[in-house]
Amino acid sequence: MAMSPQKHILSLLLLLLPILIQTLALSESLPTTTTNVQRHLLQATSATPATTTPATTTTPASTTPATTTPSTATPATTTPSTATPSTTTPSTETPTTTDPKVAAPPPPKPDRPDEIDCNGILLTYNVDNMTKIRPFTTDKSVQPFGFGATAALENAYTITLRNYTLLITYQHKEILVSMNGGVLTEDYFLPYNTSEAPFVSFSGYPDADLPTPIATGGDLKKFVHNITLTGTMFGWVNPLPKKMVLGDPHWDCSNMSLYGNFPNFTSTCCVPNPNNLPEEDSISSESIYDPLISPSDYRPRNTGNITISYDVLLTYPGSYLAQVTIENKDMLTRLDGWQLSWKWKRNEFIYQIKGAYTTVTGSSECLFGPQGKYYQGMDFTNVTNCQRNPTMIDLPPWRYNDSDVGRIPFCCRNGTIYPKMVNASAYKAAFQMLVFKMPPDLDRFRLYSPQNFTLTSTNRLSHKYNCSEPLFVNPNEFPDPSGLTTNATAVASWQVTCNITDSPVRKCCVSFSAYYNESVMPCRTCACGCPATSPGPPCSTSEPALLMPQDALLQRYDNRTLKQLQWADKNHFVLPKTLPCGDYCGVNLNWHILNQTRDKEAYDARMTIINWDNTSYVNWYVAVKMNPAYTEFFDSDGYNVTTVGNDTLILMGNVNSSYLLGVTNKTHPGMHQGVLLFNQLMGMNLKGGDGNPVKVYFNGEECTMPEGILDDTPSSGYRTGASRVIHFILGAFFFAFVMIRL
Repeated sequence: MAMSPQKHILSLLLLLLPILIQTLALSESLPTTTTNVQRHLLQATSATPATTTPATTTTPASTTPATTTPSTATPATTTPSTATPSTTTPSTETPTTTDPKVAAPPPPKPDRPDEIDCNGILLTYNVDNMTKIRPFTTDKSVQPFGFGATAALENAYTITLRNYTLLITYQHKEILVSMNGGVLTEDYFLPYNTSEAPFVSFSGYPDADLPTPIATGGDLKKFVHNITLTGTMFGWVNPLPKKMVLGDPHWDCSNMSLYGNFPNFTSTCCVPNPNNLPEEDSISSESIYDPLISPSDYRPRNTGNITISYDVLLTYPGSYLAQVTIENKDMLTRLDGWQLSWKWKRNEFIYQIKGAYTTVTGSSECLFGPQGKYYQGMDFTNVTNCQRNPTMIDLPPWRYNDSDVGRIPFCCRNGTIYPKMVNASAYKAAFQMLVFKMPPDLDRFRLYSPQNFTLTSTNRLSHKYNCSEPLFVNPNEFPDPSGLTTNATAVASWQVTCNITDSPVRKCCVSFSAYYNESVMPCRTCACGCPATSPGPPCSTSEPALLMPQDALLQRYDNRTLKQLQWADKNHFVLPKTLPCGDYCGVNLNWHILNQTRDKEAYDARMTIINWDNTSYVNWYVAVKMNPAYTEFFDSDGYNVTTVGNDTLILMGNVNSSYLLGVTNKTHPGMHQGVLLFNQLMGMNLKGGDGNPVKVYFNGEECTMPEGILDDTPSSGYRTGASRVIHFILGAFFFAFVMIRL
């Protein structure tokens, strides 16, 4: 029986129904506008071979149905009755939009508006193209894709952006292969793997400055800078970077706005008021003139324990002469054996240095780096240092008159910098360098300071310092080298502030003694810290130190036990069950009140310094802060004394006693002794402690003071033999009680 036409049509519809369902599902998963790059990405996510079914497009109900051609013919064409014709290329695989190993692209966004409201610096990152490249892999999370991108900066502010750096944090292990309009600030070579650092730093090239729209008459080509990038990324993901930062972490663009369709995404971020500078009240001809180093760029100076000045004295095409000055701002602390290091950010290198020397010399890093490629005619055998992190050390005094490396004011002191009130001629250190620059900074006025300053000391007993980043400040002034009574101004100056960050273990302690008491109040128990383990019997870290005779001061803390026990027995002092530990200090200072003279209107004190440490101290000094009852210093025998304020004395050795020896090969300790004479007004109570200092500093380090006050009682507050009497009475009572029972 022949099938009716209605049944024939119904059978065909039933056969075509699965194909129509699959086609409709695919059309819903694809964006309305499909690019070739999208189609390659979608094909890459298919885990199974595709069928030969050609792709179709859906049209509105009011348009003419699309016609398709076989896969070997011309791509299918859709001709809507009311819309522009669109074409689609048939694929050879079944596209899929899901893959457990690959994150789906973000949803399409509206196109970027023509104008973005930004009175500041507008940062833009645009992904221009993205293409799947070989080798092809089934693991889509590691599939490589070539991409092109443009990072742009637009200065929509009233102040020129000087020497900018653009920091971009990538997130897909991108490899940068080439770029135009910029250079890598941090690293030398391309290709560069962005996963090696938390961010990639770019600088403009050949011009790293962005003028204002006002200064350029609104010429977009002059106040917009584009850095075009080509590279490779991995995985089908959002190709935009994670973060963009303009030259400082405070100008963060992590919350970037997103525009465009995949993969042609654009992210933007407006940095208002760059450099935190005040808005200009009015636009005038003066604001249009914007010199390279503007006074409005200066920052106020900071004060710390140590300040470092980086001053550019002279500039030449491709190089400049710089002076580095380290100044001690602390009132008492000295710095011994300073070592200064930093990091060059723009491939600079030290051609010559005077007043200091680098720990490493040589030019191999220049020869095989970009410096050797650019300065091909230079004789690098004379180059001092090509390290990215050079370390500078002071010269010894005997090199000061060396015409090649010396003759720089404040140089050549073996790295010792005193406080100004201790030595007004040695509170600074300085050296000079001839620094060669690299493109794009060859202009004589394009100047940068190094970054990441680090200040350390070769002396294990010195403090540790934490240094700030360089701050652009008003140019420093220097005495005119011609000898005229005028000052020469630096071309540019940066300041670094270094502050003490640690509290080192005390290395000195003070003991008290006096003419009115035979005992010495020694240094505190564990005054300079107690080791976890020590030879000999166990000791207590909490029991107060035992009084001792004055001759015990001539023995080190671990050799005084016998004398302390004998002294306690002689004076009937009660001993604790566990004897206290020693003071463990390398330097002991004893303050002894000698007598009262001139009808009780003056008194003398003797200070003795004993060095039990292995370290010898050169040009040592002691700062003594007197009791509030102190009135006036009169004279000294054995010390050079400088008075500071109303209550502080600076004591130094004479010319022949400025070297305090340490203990070596079981020799006697280094020692210095001198007498101080004070005027005393009526009302001072010497026996009440008014003649003793309240704080003592040795070489700027605060020493531990003793416990209590040494008065005129034999035990000076310690438990006396009265407790032994009580024990004797109790023992006699117990003996009598036993005898009665018998």
